[in-house]
Amino acid sequence: MRRLLVLLFFCPLWTYACQGKLEPDTPRVTASNNKPKKVVARPAQSRFYNNSTAVDAFYQKNEFNLESNSEVRRAADFISNPFLLEPEPALKHYVAQVKSTYKIVRDTVANLHNAKYIDTLFHLNFDSSTVELYYPVYTQRYLLSYADVKSQNLTLRNGIKVGMTRDELIKKIQGYKLYIKEQKNVIEVCDWERNSWLRFHLSKGRITSIQYEGYVD
Repeated sequence: MRRLLVLLFFCPLWTYACQGKLEPDTPRVTASNNKPKKVVARPAQSRFYNNSTAVDAFYQKNEFNLESNSEVRRAADFISNPFLLEPEPALKHYVAQVKSTYKIVRDTVANLHNAKYIDTLFHLNFDSSTVELYYPVYTQRYLLSYADVKSQNLTLRNGIKVGMTRDELIKKIQGYKLYIKEQKNVIEVCDWERNSWLRFHLSKGRITSIQYEGYVD
């Protein structure tokens, strides 16, 4: 009887010791080894649009007939005169396009090549926006030199305007053989000579402003 009591006394201790020592094939060890491992997330591929490779290939292929290629001429025509359809735009054409109250400021500047000539800069201001036209005295032709448009009251001639979505912009601008490079909240468009630029600033996937820098000589 005494032996039986002793065995019963030590039995819980032996059971506890067995539970504490787990063999590799026990269910608890197996479960602990089968815990899902942490997977390092791969960085998402950039969704930014960039057609530089395709446009480079196009110009390399047509390098000997750039002046006669219709697509090259169409791209150059658009980037040099993106707001108006008139072949020789003038200040009055821009005024006619603006759909809100405007003000014209006139400045004079010496010609870069001959200081004896005094040229004119016209600033068309409306809705916190500006269009700058350069008027050389020796050519007497208006040249678009700069624009910063934050209003829907002046659109590009293909319908691009402030408020348009990013996807709509890409779709419309793809129709020209121009370089399109997208960065965070900015889409840059330029010609093959990199003389003229359009920059579209975006917020929440929509255009908030359109900036233009033109080549004036």
